[in-house]
Formats: sequence, structure tokens, C-alpha cells
Amino acid sequence: MKARYYYPDLGIFTQPDQMSHLYPGLSPYAYVANNPINFNDPTGMIIEGVSEISAKRVENEIHNTFQGKKFNALRNLFQLDGNRMKQIDEGAFNNAIAGLSADERALANAYFLAINSDEIHYVDMTMSYEALNSKTITAFGLAANTKGSCIDKEWGGGANKSYGTGSISVVIMDSKANVPDFVYVPNGKNYSRYPTPAELLAHELLGHGYGKSHGRTEPWHQHEDAIQMTNLYWRVRGYNNFYRDGTWHGAGHNLGGTTSRKIPVHFKK
Repeated sequence: MKARYYYPDLGIFTQPDQMSHLYPGLSPYAYVANNPINFNDPTGMIIEGVSEISAKRVENEIHNTFQGKKFNALRNLFQLDGNRMKQIDEGAFNNAIAGLSADERALANAYFLAINSDEIHYVDMTMSYEALNSKTITAFGLAANTKGSCIDKEWGGGANKSYGTGSISVVIMDSKANVPDFVYVPNGKNYSRYPTPAELLAHELLGHGYGKSHGRTEPWHQHEDAIQMTNLYWRVRGYNNFYRDGTWHGAGHNLGGTTSRKIPVHFKK
């Protein structure tokens, strides 16, 4: 994706910003909201500095996903650049995942692809008692100052919407949403529990957000991808005896317990 063409003799851009529809209060020809001291826009696709606290929480939860010494090199690649995740060198990434299991490489690769993608995936990681980000309010059509508890109650701990060329995900970090379709393999019984922030991040950002922007738009695919990312996350964390069967995911798109915990996760590049 190329940036806009600039006419230096007149000091103007000859094309509108491709993401101008996200900023109706600004001229579509303005550069970084007319604030080049604090922001930069190297690709023409984003104004950086969306939410400092959400960005830090995203970084922390990705690090929490990959715990232990064997992930040291990988965690070092998942770093912030301002308020967005820093682009990752492919060679360094391949070196960092060498020797990891297939599941560990798959989840790491999903984050690698999302971070290095052309589209922008916003994440609003918030507590239930905190007000949602203004982008979330707009994307979900909510009232001003709506708190995270609304997402937790109505969407079950997290949600995702298409936003621009990418998506916006909401993760409630202290979610009290009941997850009743968590199966314990040895006895086949379901156990209710609360979702974790890192689990929700993989579910919403990778399963719904990135998958949707790369052709996985059918309702079945959307729900299956999200459940698979949840199960992949838990396997990477070492919980191989548990998996979500998808029975209670997605109103009107019940997976009926047919989502095997061993179906591979695929993303169209």
C-alpha cells in the first residue's frame, strides 16, 4: 500500500487520505490531523496515538500469552512503537520461532501477520468500570461514555467490528461473562468459567478481526475461526485437556459442538 502523492512546490497532497472516512471532522487532505510534531503516517493508513493504555495492555497480554524462557526471543519482537505494535522483521521472527511446537508457531504467526498487515486493527482493552474508547463508541453505535460493562454483558467479554480496512476489537480485562462451553477432555463435561484478557485478545483480534479482513467473512467461518483461536491459545498455554466446543458462541450461528480442538488454524495471506 503506497502513501499519498505529495506536491512539494505547493506543499499539498494531490490525493485524499484513504482513511479519511474515519475522521469526518478533518479535511481528507490533512496530514496527521495537522499535528506532525506528535504524529507520523508513513503508509498513509493510520494516525498513531490511538490509546496509550490500551496499546500497553495489548503488549502485556501478548507477552502473557508466550510465557517462559523458550519464548524470550519472540517476546522481544512484540514491542510497541508509540501506540501501535512495532513492525516485525521476518528473518528475526523466523529465528525466534525456530524450535517451537506447531501450535506455538501458529499462534505466533497469527500475531506476526496481524501486526505486519496493511490494514489497521484497533484494540480497546478496558476494564468493565472504564468508559469505552470513542472509536468503540462510534463503531458499535453506543451512547457516549458507555462503560466496558456493556460489552461484557451484551457481547460476552469481547467484541469485534469491521472498521475502515481493518477492524476494532474490544476486550474487557476483568470480564465476568460466563463461558459455559469449555470441555474437559477426560470426562467430556462442560465447565463454566470467566475468559482471560489474553484469550479474548486472540479470539477477537485474530479470530474475528484479522480473519474477517482476509476473506473469512461467512458467519460460519467467523465463529469457527474465533473458537479455533481460543483453543490454540489454551494449547499454547499448556491446557491440552480443555477446549471450547463452540456450542454457545454466536447467536444464530451455533456451532453445535462440532468444532474439534485439533482442527488446524489457517489464515489467508
